[in-house]
Amino acid sequence: MKLTTTVYKYRRSAPWMLALMVVATVLFFYFSSSLHPLFNLLGIALLIFFAVYGVLRPKSIFSIRSVDDRKLVLTPDELIWGTLHIPIQEVEKLKVYIHAFDTFKHQNAGPVGRKLLTTEYGDRNNISFAYRGVGYDLIFYLGTFNHYDILVKIMGRWREKRIDFSARSAFEDSFIREQVKKFD
Repeated sequence: MKLTTTVYKYRRSAPWMLALMVVATVLFFYFSSSLHPLFNLLGIALLIFFAVYGVLRPKSIFSIRSVDDRKLVLTPDELIWGTLHIPIQEVEKLKVYIHAFDTFKHQNAGPVGRKLLTTEYGDRNNISFAYRGVGYDLIFYLGTFNHYDILVKIMGRWREKRIDFSARSAFEDSFIREQVKKFD
C-alpha cells in the first residue's frame, strides 16, 4: 500500500516580483506622456508580454506556487520525497493535516436555513516532519477519495507501529464518507 502524490513549492521572491511589476507599470504610465511614442509602444508591448507570460507559464517568476518536480510517496514503512528515502521510525515531529481531496462535495448551512453544496480542492493538505535535524513542510495533493482512503489506512498502520504523529482534518472521517456516498 502506497500513495504517490504531487507536492507544491512556494517561491518567496514571487510577491516581490509582482510588486516590482506593479511599480514599473505605474511609473511607466506616469512618465509615458513625456516619452517618445515608439518607447510607449515598446513599453506597452513589454507589459502585455510579461502579463501573458506570468499567466500562461506555470513556473514563471511571477508564480507564487508551482508543482515540485519531486513526488511524495507515503507508505506504512517510509516517506519518499524525490531521492530522499526516510524510514518512518526515524521521522520526528510528524504532523499531517488533511483538508480534502479534489472535488470533495459536501453540504454547508447557508442563509435562511438553506443548504449549499460546496466543492473542495485537494491541494491544501500538509505534512510536516523533521528528519536528521532538518525540518520539512510539504503541501501535497489528494486527487480522489481513493487517495484519501489510502492515506487514512497508511496512518492507521503508523498507529499500529506506534509511530508518534499528530493528524488533523478539516472534516471528520465519518462526515467525508457520508458525503461521498451521498454525492458520488
